[in-house]
Amino acid sequence: MGRSLPAQTPRWLQALALGLLAFAVGIVVGCVTADCSNGACVCPPGASCEFECDAPPCHVECEGDNPECEGSCANGDCTCGPGSNCEFECDAPPCHVECEPGSDCVGDCANGNCTCELGSSCAFGCDAGPCHVDCVGDNPSCDGTCANGSCTCGPNSACAFTCSDHNCGVNCGEGSSCVLTCPTGDAGGQGCRFDSCAAGEPTLCPDGLSLVCGDAPCPS
Repeated sequence: MGRSLPAQTPRWLQALALGLLAFAVGIVVGCVTADCSNGACVCPPGASCEFECDAPPCHVECEGDNPECEGSCANGDCTCGPGSNCEFECDAPPCHVECEPGSDCVGDCANGNCTCELGSSCAFGCDAGPCHVDCVGDNPSCDGTCANGSCTCGPNSACAFTCSDHNCGVNCGEGSSCVLTCPTGDAGGQGCRFDSCAAGEPTLCPDGLSLVCGDAPCPS
């Protein structure tokens, strides 16, 4: 049983103590909402966090085992630690997204790099080129948009890439299945084709907008 404050304790001191108690309870349950203006916001291991960015630069770091970590980076980096579930937005380029091993990660990069480390599931958007997408390997799902950049699917992964500007270098590694979509057409033409497909010759899909490498199905 916790002790109560003495009756003669000043009201302002009682209010302060109750506020500190509420804050401590919030930390215990792992709920953090904070402003990351002009600096870095860190979500400690195991916590659930939501960060806002009022003015760049903003950097977001979810340290690991975060069941939920949301934030906006601007002129900065967003990092999803191992075993975390993250969702990142880009408020102002450049934005770089790093999804560490074993994470489930969604993010937007702009004038930057999006990286999906070993064993992670990732989905990346591109707010402004150049955008580079790197799925390192053993990724059960890795989707991303590259523009004036590269899309790389590491070994033993399932990747779905979109090249938004016919200026992409796309590679599909050993044991991987990959889809490449060219929304403006001319799939397989210069700037929207596989530079390398470890499984052999890519296949043009019936829609005329997509190519597949390996055993990936064509988009329906």
